[in-house]
Amino acid sequence: MLIVWTILSLPAAVAASLEDEIARKNKDLTTRKKEVQALTEQERKLNKDLANLEKSIKETTTQLELLEKKLAQLKKEQEANAKQLHVLLAEREQTTARLAELLGTLWLVYATNKDHNQAVSDQWAEANRQEYWLKAMYQQAEQLRAQIEQQSQVVADQQSTLDQNEAATRAQKEKIATSQAQLDTKKEQFKRQVQEVRTKKAQGEKDLQSLAASIAALRHQISLQSTKQISKLQGKLTWPAQGKTIVSFAPNKNPASNGIGLALSPGTPIRSMSWGKVVHNDQLRGFGQVIIIFHGEDHYSLYAFLSQTNVKIGQEVERGQQIGICGFYPTAKSDGLYFELRFRQKAINPLKWLQTG
Repeated sequence: MLIVWTILSLPAAVAASLEDEIARKNKDLTTRKKEVQALTEQERKLNKDLANLEKSIKETTTQLELLEKKLAQLKKEQEANAKQLHVLLAEREQTTARLAELLGTLWLVYATNKDHNQAVSDQWAEANRQEYWLKAMYQQAEQLRAQIEQQSQVVADQQSTLDQNEAATRAQKEKIATSQAQLDTKKEQFKRQVQEVRTKKAQGEKDLQSLAASIAALRHQISLQSTKQISKLQGKLTWPAQGKTIVSFAPNKNPASNGIGLALSPGTPIRSMSWGKVVHNDQLRGFGQVIIIFHGEDHYSLYAFLSQTNVKIGQEVERGQQIGICGFYPTAKSDGLYFELRFRQKAINPLKWLQTG
């Protein structure tokens, strides 16, 4: 019987196990809260960086749009200059042709006068007038040609400047486009980081809810245990089974009996006298298969000589819940149950606690 008392004294820590579990979960809850808070700060910073990045992308987009407009304007100016240059070059060709024609005419007059040795004054005067006229026309054509050459050079210089501006603008556009592509890549990286942080944060918040719910459930169990005071249920507890009493509570007799024995029909279910927690379910020398249930306030019930059990150590049981089936009870020389009720290590009379009638 000393072994039974030793086993009954072991669950003394069970009453405080719920508080220990709550303390552990509260510590875990604090840690998880810090992790979620850190993730929240990280998410806030990433969102701020992402907003700044999107602002930069917007600015580069605006710059690209302006450069596109500038390139379009340069293209128009280039086309206009090209047309103007084409016209000037055509005019230069026409002027050059006219100069060539004038030179041919002047030479023909000069050669004719020389070959015929004209001495007549009126013929010579006519020739002189023609020469004067042709020379004036030549000078005018030459001036026009010089102006065209000058204008052509100006237009060519403008075209060269436009080409340089276009090349510089395109280079600037390519540089900004490269920068924008890098910003877009960085933006995608930020988005992935934000998503990863949000996923971790969501899981952390889910864990927090789970821990909070678990703590609430544990506190509810403690609350139930505090309200379910077995000390107030004397005379109201459920009999573990209905049968013939063959052993009475007699701790002072010789041999002493610290519990009661019942003769039962084979297969009779054995039930818990009250709510509690299973703290032992194993073979015990001299008592066969034994279940011990802790009921709070240092009260324990013992059920011996069971043929089978259907509860596990640590399992919570309710009042009247089946915990096993009766087995062979030597004192009854058939199936039965030996039952004890103890306060701490002291056996107490179960009949004062069980329902009467």
